[in-house]
Amino acid sequence: SPSEPPLCAKLTILSMQISRDDMMSSYGCVVEKIHLNSIWRRDLVYATKGLRLEVRPMTPDDDRREKEFFEAQSFEERRMRFMGGVSLPRAAIRHLTHIDFSRDFAIVAVDRATDALAGVARYVHEQNSEPSHIVAHAAVAVLKKYQRMGLAFYLLTSVFEAARDAGVATLVADILSVNHASRILFSKVARRAGAMEKCVAREGRSNTWHYHLAGTAESLARCTCEGENVAAERVVTSTPSKFDLDESRHPRSLWRRDLVFPSGLRVEIRPADADDRQRLANFLRSAIQTKNPAGDLQVALPDVLPDAPDFTSGFMFVAIDVASDELAGVAYFHRGTDDAQMQVLVAPCYRGLGIADVLVTEIMRAASTDVATPARSSM
Repeated sequence: SPSEPPLCAKLTILSMQISRDDMMSSYGCVVEKIHLNSIWRRDLVYATKGLRLEVRPMTPDDDRREKEFFEAQSFEERRMRFMGGVSLPRAAIRHLTHIDFSRDFAIVAVDRATDALAGVARYVHEQNSEPSHIVAHAAVAVLKKYQRMGLAFYLLTSVFEAARDAGVATLVADILSVNHASRILFSKVARRAGAMEKCVAREGRSNTWHYHLAGTAESLARCTCEGENVAAERVVTSTPSKFDLDESRHPRSLWRRDLVFPSGLRVEIRPADADDRQRLANFLRSAIQTKNPAGDLQVALPDVLPDAPDFTSGFMFVAIDVASDELAGVAYFHRGTDDAQMQVLVAPCYRGLGIADVLVTEIMRAASTDVATPARSSM
């Protein structure tokens, strides 16, 4: 009847009734959501294999992991991923790990036992894409030892969902004609997402597939809904105290470390990522509602902070209370062609602990070593 939704919308509704988390049970995997405010962070637990994988958005902290991931791939795997057995210079690694999440998206799976990448999936906006019809290129790669476990399916499903939330209309995949596994995977994920697929070009050894996504961006509504499940406010003493730096959880990290306080408080310092949207919203809301000693509202200047971290011309750190999964502080740096901006904010109940000092030190270190200066426009 005329009032019925189109077939692709029906497929989307039916498929989304079973979440990507629930579908992993068929692979003998239990998905644990241990971060209350996360959209993407999960642990994939394969009990029979004794394997635990952390799934999260990619950040500049993954430079070394991405390099080792590439080196761990066979020549054939590199050929499938990059359309040839190429090298991966530092500039290329930076391009892969320093992501502008307002345009692009990348998600990784990290083996908890080795702290090494098991797989990665991403989409990247097409340069000449029209605002009214955003096109992005999608890709996924999983190391051979982690294949046939549903990991590629899970990561690529996350990419399709992130693309739809961001308003991407069409995902494009260039797949070698001999790469049957990738072709089947994309088709399977597209069907689940209710996307219409079409082969638009066959050039020599590769085929170009388009996946037209159903629905529109609902990221703000989704963020609001998930934000209802927020941990209770944690009261932390503001008495200055010493802390220990613990880097044992992420030995391959360039930036990620824990501050461990005698009180039992553990604060994780790491680069921000696309999964911090709800945490940042909660943090700014709390800061705005907090009154200073004079009784005036302290506005945390939310317009200074970006909606999504952009590591192409800036850097952003977050400090997270591991117990409550809420932000204790945030540091942001952006370098323009003529000036630079830096902002460091710490929640009132975490002040006086030295967290601000750590954030300032780290953001200045990143600004001096990891943030490229944008090229001046010739216009």
